[in-house]
Amino acid sequence: MAISEANIKTVRFPPELLPDTWYGAVPANAEVAPPVLDLKRFKPYVTELTNIQVTANAVAELRARYNDNRVQENTAAMISALVGSWRFVARDILHLNFFGNAPGIALPPGYTTHYGVWAYKPTVAHKILLYGQWRGGHMVVPAGILSDEEKALAEKHNIFDSVEKGVLPLPISQQIEREYHVLAEETHSRSINIAAANTVYTMESIYPRADEIVILTRIAAAPGLWNEAVRFIVDRDDDASYRDIFTFPMSLVAGGEVACFIPAIREIRLTTQAAVFPGPHLFRYTYQRIKMTNTLRARFGLASKDELPGDSWEKVMAGVL
Repeated sequence: MAISEANIKTVRFPPELLPDTWYGAVPANAEVAPPVLDLKRFKPYVTELTNIQVTANAVAELRARYNDNRVQENTAAMISALVGSWRFVARDILHLNFFGNAPGIALPPGYTTHYGVWAYKPTVAHKILLYGQWRGGHMVVPAGILSDEEKALAEKHNIFDSVEKGVLPLPISQQIEREYHVLAEETHSRSINIAAANTVYTMESIYPRADEIVILTRIAAAPGLWNEAVRFIVDRDDDASYRDIFTFPMSLVAGGEVACFIPAIREIRLTTQAAVFPGPHLFRYTYQRIKMTNTLRARFGLASKDELPGDSWEKVMAGVL
């Protein structure tokens, strides 16, 4: 199901990469309604639209908006078998849609896309980067953006200077590489016989061991037919149907696998369901086992400032860690 503001606000262990897929008809000389993705009013979170895969077609135009910036690109020369290089960072508005740019020619319900949205609460460094404006050779943040506590952290840890130099905040990829120590990584495949319509079938439940978390990082599935409405459902801890996405835009080959980053401290449960009974259906997914650390405990809100040694909590909030 489409990523909503409610989904963003249930992000518990940031940063999280929420996957989504869409398929449908692209109308002639009009945009898809409702839009593929339309996020507003998601503060205090920051979002990043990324990993957009499209079906190449001269009739389909990709339209995106992030904050006040707009992008319009025809998809004719895109490579359907590859995930495109897209990244839109948004603090206010994040939008993705398709426009049928040939009058009188509409695309049938089989047009597909998949993508991901990163979501996280900004650190002091993020706020300075996203809201700061250059004044007299230094970054200045408008009033009301930083709390008094955040201003004190910025001064104590010299955050303005680090942001001005370009060394903070860390890109998400570098943050994950530095903080998430992988103890194991596994790719599993399942053939699930979907023998009854609107019935939940379990693929697997994945549990962390002591002092671990588990993170779902990739999902893939055989597409099936568009009208079968086969779904890949992810339950995380107490969040039922945390992600519930259709498999028709996916595949088991290059370009069809969807990246995600969904941490859990108790359980990831993977299930499927369909509108009909298509029989055996193939699924694939990858997850990691990550060592729990004080940095992650602070970032996830699992420990208070007084429960952590030294200035670990402060540095996570400031964006130094």
